[in-house]
Amino acid sequence: MRAAFVYPNPRLELAADVAAGRAPDTGLLGQNHLAALGIDSRIHEPAVGRGGGGRGFVHRLAWSARELTLPWELRDADVAITPLANLLPLAARMRRRPAVVVVSYGLATTWRRASRARRRLLRASLASAAKVLCLSSSQRDELVAATGLDQERVAVLLLGVDERFFAPAPPPATGYVLAVGKDLARDYETLARAAEALDLPVRLVAHPRNLVGLRLPPNVETAYGLSWSELRDAYAGAACVVLPLRRPEYSFGTEGSGLTALLEAMASARALVVTDRAIFRDYVADRESCIAVPAEDPAALAAAIGEVAGDGELAERLGARGRELVEERFTTRLMAERLASVIRGLDA
Repeated sequence: MRAAFVYPNPRLELAADVAAGRAPDTGLLGQNHLAALGIDSRIHEPAVGRGGGGRGFVHRLAWSARELTLPWELRDADVAITPLANLLPLAARMRRRPAVVVVSYGLATTWRRASRARRRLLRASLASAAKVLCLSSSQRDELVAATGLDQERVAVLLLGVDERFFAPAPPPATGYVLAVGKDLARDYETLARAAEALDLPVRLVAHPRNLVGLRLPPNVETAYGLSWSELRDAYAGAACVVLPLRRPEYSFGTEGSGLTALLEAMASARALVVTDRAIFRDYVADRESCIAVPAEDPAALAAAIGEVAGDGELAERLGARGRELVEERFTTRLMAERLASVIRGLDA
């Protein structure tokens, strides 16, 4: 089987940095481990829209049009692994190849905010895919219930992280509270309100758009555009990592928001305080490998952070269990093994 990975954004530069040891391979979805499993795979950058930036209608048109041309670009591939789900599975079905395996980061959220016409198109496209892979059982159940897709067509593929790049470091003598991520489902407003009640420094690594209109207290500092090594150092220096998220029904971002940062913190053996979202429950358990708090509750978030930051034994236990779980279940190599099984199943 020959597999082509098509990502929403360019990945060839990342793949080169991974090969050189400068970046984690988390964003490659296990592609770089498939050769060792007997599957020929490569990264394909769409020809349409190549060349980067742009805005407005023409850019949006090119963004969608690339999915229509991809099946003809992928003429030597038996299967395409991709998060692109709007048109690519339909176009591939018209050409009769390649088989398309869709990886869902936020299709349930997309479905909730879509118009009736958009839903019809999305359902037809997903029904044309050979397989739709969700990142948790709750995400799978929600997508099946919303779209009416055949349950056999939708499966769970647990995400993996580069546990070699994000390795444990000794706990810092005096650390900070760290929050990382730019997805629009991040709830930095609640974190800012919680920080007002904390006598702790808070470091917030986010896109400037996440912070528009926010009033940040003096103990919160922000950063953006960190290199991979700087991000790894940020986890190493943290006393705990916080993942504040909006309620599950929030219309923006994705239902998979926070999963990558969750796994990076776990791999780094850092204690986690997370908003209780169903998608996390396939990865962590409250009071065992994280502290879970209700969504949009600054008091509960502040109390949980204070508990972890004030109890070194608790923080160490949570961080150690997180690292154990990554090594047992959530490495990119294990993800590649699960994905290889899906790919081979298409040829059965």
